[in-house]
Amino acid sequence: VHRHCRQQGKGSILLWRYLQYLRCVPGLRRALLICEDFLVPFYLKAGFKEKGPSEISVSNLNFQEMEYLLGGQAYARRNSGC
Repeated sequence: VHRHCRQQGKGSILLWRYLQYLRCVPGLRRALLICEDFLVPFYLKAGFKEKGPSEISVSNLNFQEMEYLLGGQAYARRNSGC
């Protein structure tokens, strides 16, 4: 989300809708991503679990690996229809 649009809940909505879409794809059980350290709390709040440091780095940027189990509690709190 562009920095001018942050802190408005738009990122959370986009992420939730994408996870909702993934939940409806047959055979998918989890979503994996890498993010910068400052985004870890955002993804934790959305129900992701921190898996640890990523082996990927760019210049002096370090990334964390995150995992979301598509049958998790964060998803179950919202009702959706596939």
